[in-house]
Formats: sequence, C-alpha cells, structure tokens
Amino acid sequence: MKADTGSRRGITLALLAVVAIVSYVDRQVFTLFQDDIKVELGLTDGQLGLLTGIAFAAFYALAAFPIARYADRGDRRLVIALCVSFWSLATIACGMAQNFWQMMLARIGLAAGEAGAGPAGNSLLVEIFPKERRTTVISTMLAANAIGLSGGLALAGWLGQWYDWRAVFVIVGAPGILLGLVVWMFAAEPRRRSGPAPEMPPQTSLGEVLRTIAGNRSLRWVGLLLSMVPVAGFGFILWGASFFRRVHEMDRAETGFWLGGAMAIGLVVGNLFAGWFSDRYGKANPRFNGGFAGIGLLISFPFGLTFALTDSAYLALACFVVVKFMMTLHLGPIIALSFAQVPGHMRAMMSATINMMIGLAGVGLGGTVAGLLSEYFMPEYGDLSLQPALAVLSVCLLVGGVAAIMAGRTAKPIEE
Repeated sequence: MKADTGSRRGITLALLAVVAIVSYVDRQVFTLFQDDIKVELGLTDGQLGLLTGIAFAAFYALAAFPIARYADRGDRRLVIALCVSFWSLATIACGMAQNFWQMMLARIGLAAGEAGAGPAGNSLLVEIFPKERRTTVISTMLAANAIGLSGGLALAGWLGQWYDWRAVFVIVGAPGILLGLVVWMFAAEPRRRSGPAPEMPPQTSLGEVLRTIAGNRSLRWVGLLLSMVPVAGFGFILWGASFFRRVHEMDRAETGFWLGGAMAIGLVVGNLFAGWFSDRYGKANPRFNGGFAGIGLLISFPFGLTFALTDSAYLALACFVVVKFMMTLHLGPIIALSFAQVPGHMRAMMSATINMMIGLAGVGLGGTVAGLLSEYFMPEYGDLSLQPALAVLSVCLLVGGVAAIMAGRTAKPIEE
C-alpha cells in the first residue's frame, strides 16, 4: 500500500495520535501523584517544580534537535518507534525511584524519549497530507495530546484507588513498548518506497532555524508568544492537581475525574475547533491564524485569574474549561503559520524548535516558577499558596495574545 493513499494516511494519523495520547498519559501520572511522591521521597515544592519543570524540559530540548535533524532526512517511523519504547521504559523506571536523584534520572529519560516523537511525527504528517488539511491534522495531534493530558489524570486517579503510585507507573508504561513495534510495522514513510532513492533535502541545523526566526519579524513574535503562553498553560496543568487537592480539598480520585474532564472538554474541543476553523477561514490567508489565536488568548486572561482566585471549586473548574478552550485556539494555527513561512526541509527542525520553546517556557519555567512562587507565598497563604502563584502566571496570557496578533499581521508565507 502506498504511503500517500487515503487509508494509509488515516492509519498513520491514528497511530501517531495514539502515540501522542500515551506520551501525555505517562507524564500525567507524576502530576496526579506528585503530593504522594513528595511525602514518600521527602521532597519540597521547589524540588517537585524541578522534577516537573526544568529537569524534564532541559533534556527534552537537548534531545529533540539531533533526533529532529535525523528525522528531516531519515526514517521517521523508526525514530518514533524507538522513542516510544525508550520513554515507556523510563516511565517504568519512575515507579522504581527511591530518592530525588533517581526520580530525576527517570524523568530525564522520559523527556529524552518523548522529545523525538513529536517533531518526527509532525514532519511525516505534513508530508503525507495535502496542504489544505494541514492545520486540521496538526490540531488533531494537539487534541490527542489533550486526550492524554485529561485521560492520564482520570486513568491515574482510577488506578490509584487500587494501586500505589509505583505500580501505576509500571502499568501505564508497559504498553508503550508494544505500541512502538506497531508504529514501526504499520505507519507510512514515503522515504521507504521501492524504486530509486529520492533526492534527500539539504540538512538543516539549529543555527539555520534560529537565524530564520531572527530574520523574520513574524517568527520573532511567534517566539515571544511561545516564551510566555506555555508558562501559564503548563503552570495550570502541572500544578492543577495539587491546586484542587490543597485549595479545594478534593481527594485524588475526585481530582483525576473532575480535572481530567475539564481538560478533556477544554483542550480536545478547543484543538479540534481551532483546526476546523483555521482551515476553513485561514487556508487562503495564513495571516488570519495569528489574529484568531490572539483573540482567544486575550479572552482567556480574566478566566485564568478567576480560576486561580475563586473559593468555589466548581467555578474554578468551569473557568479552567474556558481558559483551556480559549488558550488552545492558538497552538495549531500558530504552528501552521510558522510552517507556512519556512521550506519543507526545515519543518521537523522548526517543529523541534517550537517544542523546545514550549518545553523550556512551559514545562521548564511554568512548572518550576509555579513551585517556587508557591513556596514564596506559603508563609502568608499556607496551603492556599498556589492561588496567588497561579494568578501571577496568568498575566503571561495577555502578552501572548498581543504577540499572536502581531505574528499574523507581519507574516510572509512562502510559495510551495
């Protein structure tokens, strides 16, 4: 079956969506159980912030570029299969950690494995699907990420009723090893067609991508956006479970169910709507995507503040749904806007660069800064210290909204 047939494209998209779901499920187990891990391993909020934040994000970024550079020229389905298997083993290792440093090494392994699958998958999907469906495909993958984020919390909360956190890590990690084999066997890879070897595109370096961003006004605004919005977005996600357990006194199962459901509604619906709306109204004018993304981010700000500061658990959940829906409108369109301004051979490296920015700003700064702010406010606010901490982070949404609008106004798409 040829890689460009409709059925093979659909199979590949479905497999890569499952890969995305599994990657975020594996991450979210730590998020839900982090207070239990904190007690058993004797950690502080600052150390938890490092484990959820900079330790994960830094190695995610470091591993992404050499893998993405190979993916721009090599066998992308092999890259994805190996990455899935590696991070699944690292997830199992998290369940065996006995102290802070062992957990950090396991988290680093998880980050290194997950770093390569996203850029390779995006590069592959953009190649096998037609241009007019590009934003929908990207947003479908982002929706899969959202299913993993929300489903991971719900699954971990459900499993936590019968198993301790160590067993849950093993249970959710083991299936990924088989998934890697399935991807390698059945995903499409146009570069592996029979016949004469296709001419390989020029290899792209990180320096070339960074020079492209620096020389493009629109991509500089994208860089600012991706340096700010993930700080708030991942701060809310990584500390959301602890926030509802501490501030609103929910138990672990309640938190997994309600917060997971809120994420599912906001993130999944938001990503799918963003892909459909952007492809419908922005495919002829990629600049449209910037304004669309910016409006969503500006609307999300007051709901973010209310989420952090309200005393009502149900109002906080409702605001969380709105925040995640409105925030989610930006990422698929902004990625599509960025891809529209670079040549095809640069897209896996551009995707890795975008992932690096999101990872360092969101998982790195967002997770770490939220933890440090919580410690800073703890003498005055006690167990409620996450309220002012997350309120401070929500200001990043305003900056991101303006940056998205400017990225759209200054965009210069290239002809394909």
